[in-house]
Amino acid sequence: MPDAFLVVGQDGHVREYLGGAANDPVLQPAEMAGRHIDDVWPADVAVQVAKGIKRVLRTRKEHAVELQLSRDDTPFSYEIRLVVQGRDRVLMIIRNTTAINGEPKSGSDRNSSDTLTGLTAGDVFKAHFDTMIADAKLRERGIAVFCIDIDHFSRINETLGRDVGDTVLKVTAQRIERCLRSSDQMARIDDSENSSLTRISGDEFVLVLADIESREDVGTVAGRVRDAFEEPIAIDGHQLKVTPSIGISLYPLDGDNAGDLLKNARVALDEAKIMSTEGREFYSSTMKFRALKRFDVKNELGWAIEKDQLELRYLPRIDLSTGYVAGLEALLRWMHPLRGSVPLSEVIPLAEATGLIFEIGEWVLKTACDQANDWYIDVHNVPPVSINLSLQEFTRDDLSTLISRTLEDSGLPASQLEIEVTEAMLMRSRQADAALQALSQLGVGIVVDDFGQGHSSIAHLTKLPIKAIKIDRAFIDGVREPGDKQDICSAMIAMSRELGITVIAEGVESELQVQFLKERGCDAVQGFLYTEPLPAAEVPAFLTACEEVAEESKIIDLDTVRQQIERKTAS
Repeated sequence: MPDAFLVVGQDGHVREYLGGAANDPVLQPAEMAGRHIDDVWPADVAVQVAKGIKRVLRTRKEHAVELQLSRDDTPFSYEIRLVVQGRDRVLMIIRNTTAINGEPKSGSDRNSSDTLTGLTAGDVFKAHFDTMIADAKLRERGIAVFCIDIDHFSRINETLGRDVGDTVLKVTAQRIERCLRSSDQMARIDDSENSSLTRISGDEFVLVLADIESREDVGTVAGRVRDAFEEPIAIDGHQLKVTPSIGISLYPLDGDNAGDLLKNARVALDEAKIMSTEGREFYSSTMKFRALKRFDVKNELGWAIEKDQLELRYLPRIDLSTGYVAGLEALLRWMHPLRGSVPLSEVIPLAEATGLIFEIGEWVLKTACDQANDWYIDVHNVPPVSINLSLQEFTRDDLSTLISRTLEDSGLPASQLEIEVTEAMLMRSRQADAALQALSQLGVGIVVDDFGQGHSSIAHLTKLPIKAIKIDRAFIDGVREPGDKQDICSAMIAMSRELGITVIAEGVESELQVQFLKERGCDAVQGFLYTEPLPAAEVPAFLTACEEVAEESKIIDLDTVRQQIERKTAS
């Protein structure tokens, strides 16, 4: 070990040599044990170190001392880190910072910094990491390692340019630094402005906290880091909503060396980006298995886009007053050659975490518009097609431009396209109002999905260009029996109709539900009562069958309608 570890008392006597730096050309630390610092170092050096010892015992905070020692008139530079180890004991960690040729370095490693952010350079940080762990071993204290990165940072570089991306990195470093308080007992590489926060590469930051006493304290710091990004970053007229994800590993629980701690913190980071609702996760051993599985699925998902394994199915929305199809919701399916239909609950979180969501979303938009335009040309009374957006897609700056270009390329009128966003997304996005206004100006319809789960008010929705709301299936399930769900559902339908907003009930699977909704004035229903999601090739026949049945029956008898639809689509 290149560093010497010694324990010194407040009186200046070296009580114990713990090891390290055995071959140092000047220090000879083993011979210091049992002696006073006045006896082993020149007077000026001893005075400097003695003052440092008194300081750390008084403040209970670590301190660094720089000094020079000579051998045969050749100067050698040293740095001594002093850390309180007891009431009157100080751990002294001595490092030779001199170059091999004996000349002092033009700029010592610890003063090196990341040229972009000004943080401690990554290679310097790694060089000190082992020392920090050795310190923790001797003092039997904990360390927390945070891996922090910016969600979807590559999109910022791609859409706004690298200069904007560099500015985001600088602001990120500043915000993380500001949110760290001295009470966190942050592990510092030295006593200068440089701290244990560093940028390892790209948008990945690493933070080390020493003297950790509890998992709760670590969680508090992680929460402060997340809170530091509540306000958007203003750059060149853009208001960028930046969110960090955080993975955390703990010494000694998750590793006893820098490599393992960093690796496990990265595993936890991946988990935080995919699974966590809070954007932060502590490492656990079960994460490794899930990480390997996600790695396989990620690669296969990339191949699925290239090899046309994705397809759209369309779930009809039935108008309760006419029996006609009032809309077609495009639902993504991944038809894996070996695994069959892969659940979207597995696909979408992974796509969002890896950035593939944008490529997949663009494929869905283009495919839906192309297919809808074919029906619009060939089939009478074609309803609009709706596509679902994830939060990441909804908040992309070029969303309206992308949709406008896709509509133009496909030839589909904007009135034949609907965009579905969840109520929770409208509440979480600061840019929601502007995004909806931009889409509305294109002529695209806006449908609010999962209404009732996000706790927004219908009055607020009237200020937005909303075409329709979909009552969440949790309320529809509850209307089978009298109770609160029926009352809430009835109230939402009544208020929406008064405000001129179309009401759609999703997840309808029984005639009892339809009868209740129709009596309350619900406009349309969607669910498996009429049909499973249809392949694109079967949509025209279903549309024609619904129209013919509605014209024949006049009065909508659901059982008859379903039977006739099945007969006509089969033929």
